[in-house]
Amino acid sequence: MAFSRLFLLGLALGAAAPGCAAGAAPLPKLAGTTVLAGCRQGECRWLRIAAVDRVASVRQGELRRIRVREGSSFHPDGDTPTRAAAARIAWQKGERAEYAFCSTARPAYAFPGDGGRLLIHYLDLFDLGGYQYASAGLYMRLCHGRDGLPPARVLRALGYRSGTRSEQVEARGPEAMTRF
Repeated sequence: MAFSRLFLLGLALGAAAPGCAAGAAPLPKLAGTTVLAGCRQGECRWLRIAAVDRVASVRQGELRRIRVREGSSFHPDGDTPTRAAAARIAWQKGERAEYAFCSTARPAYAFPGDGGRLLIHYLDLFDLGGYQYASAGLYMRLCHGRDGLPPARVLRALGYRSGTRSEQVEARGPEAMTRF
């Protein structure tokens, strides 16, 4: 069976493909929590997490899916909260999926964009663009259970190196994150 069919089967079943060391990493216990995804120009984006699942594993890493309900809060005074309890969050209807490709070779985070396509942020965790900080924080939470981006020495200890792919691209599906 071709990789794409295996991937789609894993995506449909929410299962991980066997044989990947990254698959042994535990999933963070985030279901039922609300996290601050990032703030910009007086508006904060929040995610209420329903579930975190393994989708597929390849030699270079593991694809994880997070099912969330998105919300936003406004803070024109610039006093942005750090906890959901301190914010008046307007929640959107329904859930959506976001993805992290947990890989030291090509870390990436993806979320829905316009027109049904995914926006993928490939992350050089040592040299992020301003637009990538929220994705990097969510990546660290999903892949390592950490709040925020750790110092460079910790990233190196986790196996990351500087100079990995760093850009934003659009794709039809999350499998694009696993292709090398």
